[in-house]
Amino acid sequence: MHRILFVTLLSLMGTALEAAEPLNYQTERAVVQQGQNMAEIERELDMLAARAAQGPNPQQQALMAQFQALLAANPALKAQFEAASPEEQAAAMAQMGIASSVGDFAWLEQRLDSVERGIAGAPKTHPDVAALYQRVKAARATIAQTRNMEAAGTQSALAANDASEYPQFEEHLNLALNMAGQLANSLSVLRRMAAEAPNKPKSDDMWLLSNVIGGDELRRAGQAISRMDAYASQIQQWESQYQPLFAQSTVYKSKWYADLQYLPELIKRLSADAAPALNTLALVAQHNAEVINDMIDYATERRMTAYFDGGIAQANREITLAIEAYPDTPVPGAPPKQRMTAIGTQVDGAIEAGLAALEDLKVAEQRLPPDSYSGDDKEDLKAKAVALVNRQFAGEEVLAVRICCDWDVENYEEIVERVPGEWIKQRVHYRDIQIGVLMPAQGDRNVIRVVGIRQNFVSNKELVELLRELPILKKNSR
Repeated sequence: MHRILFVTLLSLMGTALEAAEPLNYQTERAVVQQGQNMAEIERELDMLAARAAQGPNPQQQALMAQFQALLAANPALKAQFEAASPEEQAAAMAQMGIASSVGDFAWLEQRLDSVERGIAGAPKTHPDVAALYQRVKAARATIAQTRNMEAAGTQSALAANDASEYPQFEEHLNLALNMAGQLANSLSVLRRMAAEAPNKPKSDDMWLLSNVIGGDELRRAGQAISRMDAYASQIQQWESQYQPLFAQSTVYKSKWYADLQYLPELIKRLSADAAPALNTLALVAQHNAEVINDMIDYATERRMTAYFDGGIAQANREITLAIEAYPDTPVPGAPPKQRMTAIGTQVDGAIEAGLAALEDLKVAEQRLPPDSYSGDDKEDLKAKAVALVNRQFAGEEVLAVRICCDWDVENYEEIVERVPGEWIKQRVHYRDIQIGVLMPAQGDRNVIRVVGIRQNFVSNKELVELLRELPILKKNSR
């Protein structure tokens, strides 16, 4: 028994002595060299494993979201991608800039093959050689594990950023950003409006707010106030609708909240700035209404019809703009829209009454012109005027025909460009005269229909036309 044990121990000692025999110089150098190579491979593999463990970064996830959108828009391409091998999928994603370690893994596998070839002649039982083979084996296992980890991370990221179940997300995001943009742009306009309140002009000067802030800006600001609550409600509804997408995808969550996160604060500021701005609009409307009333009195007193088409019309346009820019939605601290429309109604009525009063004054002062023209063609001219009004107002009585003034003559030459680069001398020679034809009208009025006759001596043509009508009281028609 003891002899058997002794022989066994001698045998084991012999095996150990054989395994521990030193390597020859060349083999030892190869083992050392491949050990260094292995250390470098392990460092690179550690970095790849760490990157795979972290998963795709935000930039890569954004690219994956774009890639998924591309696949969703092309069902055939999506089916082809899903049927492809991991290497083919990696190549397809690489074209979109999506990074993959597939190539790195293949390169490391080749380098591990090179390590094994480098020590192929070394005795595998030597501890250093055996340890090196073990490291190669462990590295290959790590590569396989890391490759699977990265593939799983990529598939997980692709799935997380797959918005195919939310086909209207981009449309709703763009609409929400447009709504928020309208509100944000109007905020500065509201503040500019409020800042104009101290600049109210003197009582006899128009207040032209549109010269400071454009009419379109004012209207859009009013629309923003009217739509503010509806916009906020719609955006919040969409935000709630897409919460499942945001929970799975940081990319889409970031896209949504990048600008829309400021919406509550924006609504708060708009609500605070609306009333001061609208009070300014109300001041503008009321001030211009008072100016218009004064201008109507002035125009009526001086028989200045042109005032109604000039300054009065300009001030009234400013009131109309203020009403158009005023929101329908009630705003605490600002007059209701009804007060603005009441100002507009009052002004329209005042203008209409002013025009009627001015017309009545002018009619009351209108007189039938004298029949002062004494030319030999007097009766011929009257006959032409009467013929014209008889054609246009058939059956109406002609009460009187008057020619107050002589012919107005134009006779000169001028140089004109007939076609580009060709200048010619042109003769101008004509004369005009006006004939008043008195005819009955309704009530206590008649009407003077003024007929103009132009004789062109260059073309040898005559034009007879109705120029205007002048109402006149019957008692002043004699």
